[in-house]
Amino acid sequence: MFFLFIVFNLTFLGGYAIIGKHAYKNGKALNMKRLFGQTVDVTGGPLISSILKYSIPVVIGSLIQVLFNAADIAVLGNMADGVAVASVGVTASIVGLIVNSFVGLSSGCTIMLARFIGMRDERQARATVGTSMVSSFFIGLILTVVGIALVDPMLGVIECPDKCWDGAALYLRIYFMAIPVIMVYNFGAAILRVNGDTTSPLLYLVFSGLLNIVLNVVLCLLLTEKVAAVAIATFASQVLGAVLVVFRLTRTEGDCHLDLRHLSFSPSILGRVLRLGFPVALNASLYSLANLQIQAAINSFGTGAVAGNTTCTNVEGVLNSVTGALGAATVAFVGQNIGAGNRDRVKKSILTCAMLGVVSCLVMGYGILFFGKDILAIFTPGDAEAIHFGYIRMQFLMSMYFIPAISSVLNSSTQAFGYTFLPMITSLITVLGFRVVWMAWIYPHFLIIESLYFCFVCSWILTMLVNAVMFGIVYTRYRRGRTRAV
Repeated sequence: MFFLFIVFNLTFLGGYAIIGKHAYKNGKALNMKRLFGQTVDVTGGPLISSILKYSIPVVIGSLIQVLFNAADIAVLGNMADGVAVASVGVTASIVGLIVNSFVGLSSGCTIMLARFIGMRDERQARATVGTSMVSSFFIGLILTVVGIALVDPMLGVIECPDKCWDGAALYLRIYFMAIPVIMVYNFGAAILRVNGDTTSPLLYLVFSGLLNIVLNVVLCLLLTEKVAAVAIATFASQVLGAVLVVFRLTRTEGDCHLDLRHLSFSPSILGRVLRLGFPVALNASLYSLANLQIQAAINSFGTGAVAGNTTCTNVEGVLNSVTGALGAATVAFVGQNIGAGNRDRVKKSILTCAMLGVVSCLVMGYGILFFGKDILAIFTPGDAEAIHFGYIRMQFLMSMYFIPAISSVLNSSTQAFGYTFLPMITSLITVLGFRVVWMAWIYPHFLIIESLYFCFVCSWILTMLVNAVMFGIVYTRYRRGRTRAV
């Protein structure tokens, strides 16, 4: 706790030091748009270049985040032992459940803001910004208390190996303390992105990620408990990211300005944000919930399988960053153009995002697969068992990642139209339901790890097909003039 207190304060002061250095020069305020880049014109201009200009910083930011997250594993792999690596790795499904839920919940804010910005409704947009930022912090506090209380039951659900239990529990308790600032960062970054500013969140990831790496090494040298060291480093980096995002919003002009002295809070807007965001959060969490049972099965193959699976999951983040960025671009471009009444641009935005997703994931997926074992060896040097298990997962999933890319665009389009419950229902059936059935009826007959990874592929295909049908129904209604209010 003492280290957390010191790190929190140093991070907070460091964040403002970074801001102060960049925001002022010779006693004069700098132009923030010049520093952080011009916002993307979502409703006008060349479409492909606009989507790329919007998406590339998001992709780069996600890649940086993946690399920094992988740095935790790499540092542990070189400064600790395999048990420490597995102790952090075994928490991946739980952390994924939490983070995906945060991002999903912030989608309610994103969907509403995209529509209001397209409609040029500055009053509603600013009220949405203020309400979202205030509520994100206090919801995070509640989740921190609940999460810490449920650490042991959650580890029991995923059948955490006994030798990893203490380390995993310690990592999760420290991680859960960062939930309020993680919430603030995710909501703030979502607001900046939907406003067309994807550069600022990228820079903040760089700042916070560098802090994470430095503290990983420094704290691992200072502390005997290496798992606690990387957890504290993660906590500190999240604090810095939240500070930077809040400061940027206070300097943003127009629709998405945040006034800390006159924070607006509207219960009715909060209700609408939760109404739109909760199904998206539940939809995202269904993937993690479904994976808990699969993670438990992977754990049964030993620490080598856990370490290899964790390493490959970090590598998959490269492709996941592409699908996530194009999903965010879809919400922004489709949502704002719906508000602006640009029907033709709505259609072209969806098709362009889908095309970019398929091409990117095919090229990158096969490229990573070609160098797969060498990449895995970077994170688990000398651990032949971990590399073996990691490459098995890689062979099954890397070549098929274009399927989640298509699903991401279809899902995001449906959500931008205001139908956030439909993707949730789809995932409930094709992700959670299908994978539970697979683990109950198919896996017991094929008790090999390949069966677990084949389950992912079959689930992806089924999800894409159902999403396509759902999207077709929603888009047909839109073409007939039935636009759903948010």
